[in-house]
Amino acid sequence: MNIPTLQKMVIFPMLGFFLIAGACSGKKQSGDSQETNQQQLTDDNNYSTHPALDFTLQSITDKKISLTDFLGNKIILMNFWATWCPYCITEIPRLNKIKTTLADHVQVLSIDILESPEKVKKMAQQKGIKYDVLLDQKGEVARKYRVKGTPTSIVIDKKGNIAYYGYELHKAEQIIKSLIGN
Repeated sequence: MNIPTLQKMVIFPMLGFFLIAGACSGKKQSGDSQETNQQQLTDDNNYSTHPALDFTLQSITDKKISLTDFLGNKIILMNFWATWCPYCITEIPRLNKIKTTLADHVQVLSIDILESPEKVKKMAQQKGIKYDVLLDQKGEVARKYRVKGTPTSIVIDKKGNIAYYGYELHKAEQIIKSLIGN
C-alpha cells in the first residue's frame, strides 16, 4: 500500500473526526468558549459587517443547491449537523416545524458534515426530514463558516448578512421571527 493511499484511508478520516469530535458533548454549556467566540459575530448587531459566504453543495435528492439561490428572497436558516449527534437528531422536529410554518419567509438548509450520502439519506427518511439536506462530504463549507461543533445554526437575513451564529436553535428561531416582523 503506498503512502498517499494510506493517508486517504487513515489521516483524512481522522482529520474529519477531530473537526467535529466532542461537539455534541460540550455544546450546551452556556459558558462554552466556542459559543462565546461564535456569538461575537452578532454581538455588535451590525450584521452588514458579516456577510454570508456562498457555497454550492449536492443535496440528498441529487440537486445542486447554492446559497445564492435563496439570498434576497427568504431568510435562510443553515443548520450544520451529523447523524451521530444526539442534539442534532432532537432538533429535527423543530426544524421540520420551522420549515412548514414559516415556509413563506424561511429557507431551511441542513448541512451534514463529513458523512456518506447513503447514511444521511437513510437518517432523513427515518426521521421524516422535510427540509433540504445538503452534503458537505469534505467539510469545506463547515470550515468556511468556522463550525466548531454540531449542531450549529446560522441565520442569514434577506440581504445576505449573518444575523445569528450559535448552538441554540430556539435563539435562531427568535432572530428569524424578529426579522420577519421587520
